[in-house]
Amino acid sequence: MAILRVKAGPHKGKVFEVKDEKLVIGRDVTDGIQVMDQGVSRRHAEIFRIGEMYFIQDLQSRNGTFVNEKAISEELLRVGDQIRVGSSIMVFEDRQAQLRDSSRILSDDAGHPESALPLNPSATIRLSTTIVGKRQEPAAPQSEESRHLNVLLKVATITSEEQDLSRLLERTAEVVARDIEADHLYILWAKEEPEGSFEILGRYDKEGVEPSAGCVSRGILRDCIRQGRSILTSDAAADSQFSAMATVVMKQLRSVLCVPIALLGKTRGVLYAYSHKSEAFTSEELELATAVGIQLGTTVGLLKMVRNSDKFFRNSVQALVSGIEMRNPNTRGKSKRIASFCISIAKERGLDTAGVRNAWLAGMLHDIGSIPLTDKEREQPLTLEPRKNHYARELLKSVPGLEDILPAVESQNERWDGSGSPESKKGEAIPVLGRILAIALELDKHLYHGSAGGEEMTIKDALLKIREMADRQFDRETVNALLRAYRNGKLFDQDEEFFEAPLS
Repeated sequence: MAILRVKAGPHKGKVFEVKDEKLVIGRDVTDGIQVMDQGVSRRHAEIFRIGEMYFIQDLQSRNGTFVNEKAISEELLRVGDQIRVGSSIMVFEDRQAQLRDSSRILSDDAGHPESALPLNPSATIRLSTTIVGKRQEPAAPQSEESRHLNVLLKVATITSEEQDLSRLLERTAEVVARDIEADHLYILWAKEEPEGSFEILGRYDKEGVEPSAGCVSRGILRDCIRQGRSILTSDAAADSQFSAMATVVMKQLRSVLCVPIALLGKTRGVLYAYSHKSEAFTSEELELATAVGIQLGTTVGLLKMVRNSDKFFRNSVQALVSGIEMRNPNTRGKSKRIASFCISIAKERGLDTAGVRNAWLAGMLHDIGSIPLTDKEREQPLTLEPRKNHYARELLKSVPGLEDILPAVESQNERWDGSGSPESKKGEAIPVLGRILAIALELDKHLYHGSAGGEEMTIKDALLKIREMADRQFDRETVNALLRAYRNGKLFDQDEEFFEAPLS
């Protein structure tokens, strides 16, 4: 859901939801956002929606409408854009996008200069949260020892069967939290910059507990990270080690369990559990969490090795593509742009890590079938696409790990309505990666090569053009994923890191 958060002006701190197709901002508006500011016209500006895209239009106001301090008549909005009308400044945000972004931790003083200061032991980190499903009670009572062994078995099973790192850690967090009856459990990873900051690798929040109730003490994290030791306090407010911390007093922290996650002998992360009840955790549960922490350290270490190997592979692919593009200056950088668009769209479509990786590979190698083409073959348009697919098939099938992207490369010119080539595939018969690749190619064509007239398009015009092709050339779900990627500011800033967790 799109929202406008007032950053400065008479309504500072207020949040307005953009529910309807149109939302008017003005001084005398009763059915939109009323801004009592002399610099604001009676009907100053209007925000309107076209599908997944949001626009702002100046309504011939006296003092103008500004987006990121640039005067506009009409502008396509992205998350984070600042809108100024009169003396009021509003920030365009997407609440759902924020909830999907599990890598964010917002501190109490986020947005203030103090937030960039070195680690403050008395500061508190607030966590954005999601609610996990209802707790399922065991069918029959178990002894504590057998119950904990069962948890370790479940974690081992998850580790062996789950290939996606974020899913692995989310599932682990849920299994452990439910066993020890934690209100919140977070698997956190320490970032090198800025000092004292963390990213969430996995989390669990008990149903019915308000998201704002979950907080993590940096002081407890600091002790766990720096000393590499597990911490258990049944009532932090009464514990002499932590009772002096401001946040422990203000937030009335109760039961806290925090264990280190070591990677190659160095503590890099923690498993942090919290309960609003006093004496919620036992020493046996601390031992269980410590064992899970050791297991997670081993798992992350192995995934780091896999990631390094994958990085070498990707670098090799980039070198190969760069060498191919040197033959034609007009195509230099094209494959990397296509691959970046594919990553953004794939993530918005909800593909897992492996799917996003394959989307990148499909973008990088989308034109691999043209390498063996002779000049004579290039001059025969009727057989060009089948021949390129033939060569792509011959080149890719012999490389382990690339066979999954072959269907995408072969179907990049197919159309949703069946009017494409070379096989005239239609609808769901076109693989998802092929649909993503086709839209990425279309976007790049409009942005960097222009339409039939030859002039390059603006991003707004390109997105509107692609949106018009929904249900004909492209499927609507993938088109909407592209539009969301732009709106959320993810379309042009994707790197090529496929693991969501920071493993450096």
